[in-house]
Amino acid sequence: MAFLRSQTTTPPPVDTEEEFLSSKIAELEKAIQEAPEKLEERLERERTMMPPPDDFADRERERKFYAELSRGELQNERRYRARSTVLFTLSIVATVSLCWWIYAELQRSGILSF
Repeated sequence: MAFLRSQTTTPPPVDTEEEFLSSKIAELEKAIQEAPEKLEERLERERTMMPPPDDFADRERERKFYAELSRGELQNERRYRARSTVLFTLSIVATVSLCWWIYAELQRSGILSF
């Protein structure tokens, strides 16, 4: 009896293959019908979307720079910026002092009289 069972084979399920093919065809037809709408939506989105800011590359480079820094390098960078800030402040104080001195001298000599 086992011999008879092994010889009887079931035919391949044709219905499932046909259903698969018909569902695949339906999907492709749907994609073809929706393609112009999707293209139009994409073009509209690109048209209304703001471009990235001009300094986007600078921001990205700075972000990458700080991500790659070690602790010592970061301290050196802060020290350098602090030194630059002190020098900038001193130069502004010197400029204001010089302008005040010139104003006082012009007023003392009588050129500027209010």
